[in-house]
Amino acid sequence: MRPDSPRSELEAVRRAVVIADAASADAALAAGADALVFEAALPPGFVADLRARRPDLTLYAALDGPDDSSFDVLMAQRPDGVLLRDARSGRDVAALGGRLAVCEAQAGLPDGATAILAMIGHPLGVLDARSFAGASPRLTGLGLDATALAVVLRETGALAQARSLVRLAAAAAGVAAFDMVTEGEDCSPERLAAVQQNGFDWVVVRAPASVAVRPRDGAG
Repeated sequence: MRPDSPRSELEAVRRAVVIADAASADAALAAGADALVFEAALPPGFVADLRARRPDLTLYAALDGPDDSSFDVLMAQRPDGVLLRDARSGRDVAALGGRLAVCEAQAGLPDGATAILAMIGHPLGVLDARSFAGASPRLTGLGLDATALAVVLRETGALAQARSLVRLAAAAAGVAAFDMVTEGEDCSPERLAAVQQNGFDWVVVRAPASVAVRPRDGAG
């Protein structure tokens, strides 16, 4: 399941969970994750097993930038999409899109088969948020890593404005807006509801253990 464009009807916020291994993947799925994000190569056959068990599951590979040295290893897993963790402008998305096009051609995959989620965690990304509109047809989501941004800013007063700018940029690009919940943060149903009320369609959860259990509303 890929992030859709912003929805008009009130629905439960969807969640992509960062996993480290098979155990964390099982924990995330048991808690009702809608998608999984892997940061390192998974064991041989593990991705095939996940797809067999959950045909509707979307898998993302996490990259720090378009020139990430782990690109080839992670793309060998044939993920449905890539989470670009430190997107500082639409140019980063365009550059990653070009690299994905080459990878898809070499693997015999259709052009555009791999989606991009771009996450902003640096002031440069916030200041250039408008550049993400039209950066690549692969872009399906634009998000904010408020924790990373707060570290750079050394204060939280500007975070509300940054959230608003990211939501506006996502709307301008016609893609879903998503938020990051890091390890140790509250991920209760109330927190997820607040995320949605703030205008975000998805939440990326870094720690599977913190995922609040909720019904999957008929999803497999």
